[in-house]
Amino acid sequence: MTAAPDSPSRDEVLALIASDPPHVHPGAPQGVWAAAKDCLKYISDVAQPGARTIETGCGATTIVFAASGANHTSVFLDASEGEAVVSWCAAHGIETGNIAFVPGSSSQSLPKMEIGDLDLVLVDGCHGFPFPQLDWYYMASHLITGGVLIVDDTQLAAPYQLRQYLTADPRWELIRAGSQWAAFRRIGSGSLDEEWESQEFFSPVGLRVEAAKRKVRALGGRLKRKLKL
Repeated sequence: MTAAPDSPSRDEVLALIASDPPHVHPGAPQGVWAAAKDCLKYISDVAQPGARTIETGCGATTIVFAASGANHTSVFLDASEGEAVVSWCAAHGIETGNIAFVPGSSSQSLPKMEIGDLDLVLVDGCHGFPFPQLDWYYMASHLITGGVLIVDDTQLAAPYQLRQYLTADPRWELIRAGSQWAAFRRIGSGSLDEEWESQEFFSPVGLRVEAAKRKVRALGGRLKRKLKL
């Protein structure tokens, strides 16, 4: 999908969001809980026309995805958020026909969706544990090899924990650390399912020590049995 001839450029869209923020979230400063400017700029740079993208949350980032021409899905809690974005975009000459708005809790919506292959995922919905982790699990498993995952608001506990996990996980490569967000490139594709034995990179030192002791005890037991034979 290409932008209409008279639609604002990507840089103009970022400037419009800064000067005239959309009123999406009642009670939020300036009417919207917006991602940081450097995060919005990064999304604007990375999201290409026709890219397959998805996010949890709805607001300034959704506008940036709309302006990019990506085939985008936004999963968010209240239908009024999507309505506010559509209204703001219409007032500023930005098409939203490339956006699928999915109101409802991501914990209920994502498991039921037929998502398909993805090029970019943004985790920016509910920030209470375990929502960032759930959003990552259900969305990022659809990322193609080399696809990009962005975790926003890593200054908060649950997104920060997800960032720490991804930084340690060899299936992900940290490619950008922003002001309060991080972007990762996926190494591989397919299911994210793993048993705990495959995640030694994320085990606390105490658990690794205990695991090593169990292996030594098991080995010692086998040696004793052999010596008795």
